[in-house]
Amino acid sequence: MTSASAAWEALGHAASGSLGTATSTAALYPLDLAVTRLKAQSRLPPKERHEGIVDILRDIFAHDGFSALYSGLGPDIAKSVIDSFLFFGFYNYLRPRHRKPRALEELGLGALAGACARAVTTPVSNVVTLKQTSATGQQESFRHILSGIVKRSGFLGLWSGYSATLVLTLNPSITFLVNRRLAKRIIPALEEEDIPVAWVAFLLAASSKAAATALTYPFQAGKTRLQMAATEAGHDGTETANNSTPSVEKNVSGARKAWRRLMEILDKSIFGVILRILREEGVQSLYTGLQGELLKSFFSHGFTMFTKGLIHRLIMKLWIAASPRLHQARLRGTK
Repeated sequence: MTSASAAWEALGHAASGSLGTATSTAALYPLDLAVTRLKAQSRLPPKERHEGIVDILRDIFAHDGFSALYSGLGPDIAKSVIDSFLFFGFYNYLRPRHRKPRALEELGLGALAGACARAVTTPVSNVVTLKQTSATGQQESFRHILSGIVKRSGFLGLWSGYSATLVLTLNPSITFLVNRRLAKRIIPALEEEDIPVAWVAFLLAASSKAAATALTYPFQAGKTRLQMAATEAGHDGTETANNSTPSVEKNVSGARKAWRRLMEILDKSIFGVILRILREEGVQSLYTGLQGELLKSFFSHGFTMFTKGLIHRLIMKLWIAASPRLHQARLRGTK
């Protein structure tokens, strides 16, 4: 496969994947909104907490109306489209075509593609999370929330939660690894039967995503907490650093200072957040909202991959049809 064909195929995957993601994001956004609020409700008094997904959706609809169920939809679709476009583009361009990648190699490629994509979309993701977790009557504009994060936590505060994102890149990696392995075994056997392969592909993609989500959900919960912490004053660690008086600092060795600084950094990372949740709230808090997230992941990824397959086949057919004409046009241009 030539580099031009490889680039065009990667572009086809990126475009079809982003369109499929945009469709599924819009269709399932209220569920995503409810799951995010469940993850974040530990900061609320016990009397104000909700019991589940249905309780949150009913409360939002009753107090703020139907439109409140789609609060933050625009930025979330924009983030999802960019994220999906970059991920599918990187993943399919980097994936070797002359041989079947090994399991660890496939996981690594998925993680690398995800890390590159999320490096671009994490600031938008933080804004979306803050819009979803704030009361509907207190909604602020995208620009105002963005400037507020920078004012309180500095420019790097826009990437709050990126440490969790690096771990969560395993989610799409596991999803694609499981999906490819299952599809290779199941779909060829079903092609000989009178079974719609497209719907089987939907179920395989959905089940693979649900399995990956169940494995990585505690990190998703920790990521939401990190994103919310970006709005709190002193999140950048200045308060902690100022607690030590100069006379005490003089008596602390360089090695101890370095160790203390390392502990402060780890405490603000995803691993520190998870340990804090375990210590203060228990294991169950890491899995609050898991049922809704599994439901959302199942239908969202299944619908995304189903739509992506249809759109990608259309794009590749257009490329095959237009390729001879483009080749003739280049030949005429060189004469």
